[in-house]
Amino acid sequence: MPVLDSIPRPTADAATPRRSGVRRWLFVAVLAAVLLLGYLLAVVLIALVVGTATAARFDPLAVLVAGLPGWLALNQVPLTVDGGPLGVLPLLPTVGEMSLVAVGSALVARRSRLRRPDQAWPVIATTGLVHAVVGAVIAVLLRGPVSAVPADAFLGCGLIATLAATAGLANRCGLVYLLWERVDDAVWSGLRVGLMGLAAVVAAGGAVLFVALCWSAPDVVEVLARLGTAGNAFGATLVTLLYLPNAVLAGWSFATGSGVSVGAVTAQPLHADPGPVPDLPLLALLPSDGARLWWILAFALPVAVGTVIGRASRRGTRCLVTAGVATGVVAFGALVLAGIAGGEFGTGRFGPVTLRPGLLVVLTLFWVGLPATAVAWFTAEPDEEDLAEEPEPAEDDPDEAAAPEEPGGTEEVAAEEPADDEPGEDEPHPVEVETAEIDPGEFDADEFDADEFDLDRPAEGPPGERE
Repeated sequence: MPVLDSIPRPTADAATPRRSGVRRWLFVAVLAAVLLLGYLLAVVLIALVVGTATAARFDPLAVLVAGLPGWLALNQVPLTVDGGPLGVLPLLPTVGEMSLVAVGSALVARRSRLRRPDQAWPVIATTGLVHAVVGAVIAVLLRGPVSAVPADAFLGCGLIATLAATAGLANRCGLVYLLWERVDDAVWSGLRVGLMGLAAVVAAGGAVLFVALCWSAPDVVEVLARLGTAGNAFGATLVTLLYLPNAVLAGWSFATGSGVSVGAVTAQPLHADPGPVPDLPLLALLPSDGARLWWILAFALPVAVGTVIGRASRRGTRCLVTAGVATGVVAFGALVLAGIAGGEFGTGRFGPVTLRPGLLVVLTLFWVGLPATAVAWFTAEPDEEDLAEEPEPAEDDPDEAAAPEEPGGTEEVAAEEPADDEPGEDEPHPVEVETAEIDPGEFDADEFDADEFDLDRPAEGPPGERE
């Protein structure tokens, strides 16, 4: 059955000119609100950083103008600041921007009573196109120390908005069900386990970041002290929080062995090249000397992630397919996120910032894929549905096999016989009933009349007198 027919279509969705007009105006209002809130988010963040800095002069008009390229930065659009490229942008504001778009799309679907996949595609396409056009227009209008390429702005803003709108409508409009209907059961299980594996990747990267923060706490305090005033320290701490997702991904890259590089400074479990870095608390986590032997314990984290994926994939006869798909989802997610988290950082010695996405995806497949497939193979458990479908072997009864039934002949109705040769007074006499084979050709379906048969009517006469 097609997926569009399997999803209920309520009668309230009947299109009328008045209702269609209300839905359009609601969609326009929500889009405008999402764009405005995203812009205000960029303005607030810039105002907090600039307003707390000691040497900066707070100008409300300049902050409002700076909110335009700030909104592009929320959508991961590379910028050029005073001739230097700025491609490594914080991911936390991007998560907030995508959440706004997803909530707005879900609000439109709920108020407009959209429940089917064919109703979701116009909302997703329009949302992505509007954000792409707005981003390109802002990039064209930017003049001054901050600029952006219009093509990058069009693609970046459109892609971020499209992904966020799809996430907001996936459950309500049946997009998840549409995917489930099109893929195999083992592949679907692998997709679900892969999402769980991405959560485990974030947890592993957070664990590395936490250990690095505890180990480098004196260096972080020293960096904050060098900033001078409390306002500068607050601004630096705020910037560190905005780049926290980037740091978590860097922690995962370190755990797999790919490592992270900031210019000439590199950090890997088996190798480290220290060097000078900007005075930011987050960059103080980079090693100031050579690698330590105990850093190799970080390799246990991706192995643990693979073990978790293997344990979650062990059910079913196609557990290796599930584990393979889940590993592919984790590797692809790490590749995309690592590419977004890094980027250019000026033209000086501090750039570029890279997590080596190519090497990261290979090491992720190795560290996660091997334990996942091994655990899934050696701990495989058949699914309950597979056990229920297996037919139970029939037990042979020698008595039944020795006495086959005959189509014709006589059969006795009474089962008990008296002890004597003659039946007693209260004991039934055996009755012999003649049976004969039934020829299907004797029946004519056209002459059959169901009204002539009354099953509730009692039988008239003894069996010998009925025809």
